[in-house]
Amino acid sequence: MDKWIRNRAVVVATAVLVTGGVFVCAHLALEASSPKGDATVATSPETVTLWFTDAPQMAGTSVRLLPRGGEPLDLEPATAKEDDPSVVVLDVSEELADGDYEVMWRAMAQDGHTIRGDFGFTVETAR
Repeated sequence: MDKWIRNRAVVVATAVLVTGGVFVCAHLALEASSPKGDATVATSPETVTLWFTDAPQMAGTSVRLLPRGGEPLDLEPATAKEDDPSVVVLDVSEELADGDYEVMWRAMAQDGHTIRGDFGFTVETAR
């Protein structure tokens, strides 16, 4: 009887670990960005691009760009690339002055799960 209980416990524990791992992997996550976090760029970026592990629901996804400590810039909403909806692009329609900037983003997975994050970068043009 003890062996049966022990075997049953091992099977249940294995099932929890395996399915738990699959569940965690299925959530949306940010893979990369351009500009990269903490990067210093020599020219004002034309876009801020976010690469996600899966295509987010754009209705629940937003990207804001602001000077460090300032108000968000008045930019058009971010859009998903047509050929790869896991890539979200914010067009930066104005030239950014030298200084520190912060990108604040929110993305909604297909299952409704929401994630948020932020990162900074610096514009430092050669003079």
